[in-house]
Amino acid sequence: MAERGNTKHGQELDDQMKHEAQGVVHGNQAAHVEEARETEPFVDDTDSAEIRDALNPVAAPDPVIDEEGEQ
Repeated sequence: MAERGNTKHGQELDDQMKHEAQGVVHGNQAAHVEEARETEPFVDDTDSAEIRDALNPVAAPDPVIDEEGEQ
């Protein structure tokens, strides 16, 4: 059998570690297990105005209420 270049681990552990790192290397797995921990995408110039407005909402000012409780 040819030397694999790694004498720190055995062949079985090397294969297991390769399998575990495959998603990170190829990018076909999520970075986080929980979907809520995923970051939101950044808005750039290529996005439409509708998408930019949805991702960067501007808070509406509070309505002015007079002494009688009416707007």
